[in-house]
Amino acid sequence: MAELLSIIIPVYNVEEYLPQCIESILAQTYRELEVILVNDGSTDSSPDICDAYAKKDGRIVVIHKENGGQDSARKAGIRAAHGEYIGYVDSDDWIEPEMYERLMTYASEYGVDVVESGVIDSWEDKHKQRRPFLPEGCFKDKDFREKIAPYIVYSGVFFKHGIFPYLWNKIYRKQAMIGYQLMDEPTNNLVDDVMCTFPCVYNSASLYITHECFYHYRVRGNSTKRNIRKDIYPLVKKYHKEWKSRFSASADSNIEKQVDHFLMYLLLAKAIGVFDQNDRDNILKPFGSISKDKRLVLYGAGTVGIHLKSYLDSCGADTVLWVDKNYEQLQSAYAVSAPSEMCSVDFDCVILAILNADAAESARADLLSMGIADEKIMWIDREYINDPTGSLEFILNS
Repeated sequence: MAELLSIIIPVYNVEEYLPQCIESILAQTYRELEVILVNDGSTDSSPDICDAYAKKDGRIVVIHKENGGQDSARKAGIRAAHGEYIGYVDSDDWIEPEMYERLMTYASEYGVDVVESGVIDSWEDKHKQRRPFLPEGCFKDKDFREKIAPYIVYSGVFFKHGIFPYLWNKIYRKQAMIGYQLMDEPTNNLVDDVMCTFPCVYNSASLYITHECFYHYRVRGNSTKRNIRKDIYPLVKKYHKEWKSRFSASADSNIEKQVDHFLMYLLLAKAIGVFDQNDRDNILKPFGSISKDKRLVLYGAGTVGIHLKSYLDSCGADTVLWVDKNYEQLQSAYAVSAPSEMCSVDFDCVILAILNADAAESARADLLSMGIADEKIMWIDREYINDPTGSLEFILNS
């Protein structure tokens, strides 16, 4: 008999997307499913949608609970799960019909605790595949320690993870995941997926990677990861040692350095002001330290750009223009213009609000082709990228 797979779906006010999500799970060619819909105190019609689907398909279980956040909903789901393996789907996303048949086949054939697949970033009018950074295949024991463990959190490229940090593009043996999923997460969903996924993969040392892409991640301008939070730095300062302790081989200096790269990423992406806290005249120290009287163009309106724009506004910086290549899709939510508008304004520097090194170099090339002088293009200094440990120790212990 095929083994039971429990799919956990946290649900909160997603009436517009929920039917597509559920239908994509019920359409799976792998039939031995337990579908756990956790209504996390929704105030729209999502609870009724959940109940209606449960009446149609006996594989669906609905849990109604008070609102507690996505991590709280996932905890409720895994407590109720009966499957040998666990999968996660966010309720505004959807999956290809063969996803779980393919992943469960790899799990069964190779006897692994975790199977990872690729991701399909999906906008209204386009889709883009993202494949895992590490090679396809089965990795256990010595192979895992030599070929996977040194690159899980930090691949060696800033900033790319060796393993995707998401819960939802994988399946996990329940007994390998449940301990991490049920750990306290007092940071209001700051690292709720990352600090389940990475320790689970690292400590299980039992992984299959496929570059096939099945999971449609719906790219939304109002995603919660874009929300401005003021508590990032104090949370990182308070909990970073506990996060490192989740890796059972925490004495391994390699994994500690990998986690340091992740912590630096968190601060650069969402709390960059902490680096300027002792400087009254300059801002953006990681970008070379820029005088507050400079006229700036901010390039990039993703998660990093949104947080950078908020910080620049808070310190009175003269941001003369905010641009993004996908400006048409963002203009309904943000005052973003086309990069070509840079040719019609005076500015002193362009801040690349991008943390991925390859993407930053691509953006630099685009700007140079527009005639922007190279010395005006500012990106993160290498000291924060190549070896973040020293900078982190100063920041987190000050």
